[in-house]
Amino acid sequence: MMTLRAGCMLSYTARVEVPLLLLVRPRLEAQQILLQEVSNHSPAQPAEQFVDAHGNTFIRTVLTPGINVIRHDMLLLVPNRDENQDLPTDLVSPAALPPDVLRYTFASRYCESDRLAQFAHERFNHLRGDPARLIEAICGWTHANIEYRYGTGSSLLSACDILARGYGVCRDYAHVMVALCRAMDIPARYAAGYLPYLDPHTAEGDMGVDFHAYCEVFLGGHWHIYDPRYNRTHKGRIKIAHGMDAVDCAFATFYGEVVLDGFQVWAYDIGGRDEHAGGPVAMVRGEDGSAVLAG
Repeated sequence: MMTLRAGCMLSYTARVEVPLLLLVRPRLEAQQILLQEVSNHSPAQPAEQFVDAHGNTFIRTVLTPGINVIRHDMLLLVPNRDENQDLPTDLVSPAALPPDVLRYTFASRYCESDRLAQFAHERFNHLRGDPARLIEAICGWTHANIEYRYGTGSSLLSACDILARGYGVCRDYAHVMVALCRAMDIPARYAAGYLPYLDPHTAEGDMGVDFHAYCEVFLGGHWHIYDPRYNRTHKGRIKIAHGMDAVDCAFATFYGEVVLDGFQVWAYDIGGRDEHAGGPVAMVRGEDGSAVLAG
């Protein structure tokens, strides 16, 4: 197992009270174990948690007039192995899909698989007899045909829009791949989380310094991870949420007008130095005796 530190600091300015939904807590699954967690909201505000229909854990609170700073910090254990290792890759017929998986064959707001059916079949139908190669081909095609441009993401753009303009960010890569898989009648869902920075001697793209979007595809009775932004596996991925598309996985949803004036994300192996959150991690004791994290 690997021990990772991950978290975020978000600063918002509001003119009036604004309800806020935060999606920053990791999914508590067998492959990722939460060891410690600290969450602070300044000024202090009541908060509640609830789980949505996809099993994602939301925090609901209210931003007060003025500056609001929210910090979420955690330590987790995750497997130190390659993704999808030893998983079966046979294709499950829609007639035999579990009901909670079948929904991920449907078109959605950002993944218009119905509009892309002919497009997908013209490019990938010859691989239908080899599901593993088919999904790898879709992932590779998306990676090769969409140019990554930092800062170009927009909540107004769907998979079809991105295919038309030819560039985007990780959420756009994920939407395109999910839509193409569903167009081939293969269950696929949008996923979001942290992609940790593992090598202290190199830096690559947005690893470890931003939230990251990728895909999960249902083959052989299991969900397989695919990342068309990088087109390769990555150890230590921390999953926060999954859903039909980015609507279900936005890290922050507001019910009013706010200004984001501070944004920081960190995710890294605690065996290395913290390049993004102020130094190596340390464990200290809070006033109530509970363990907390200190940078």
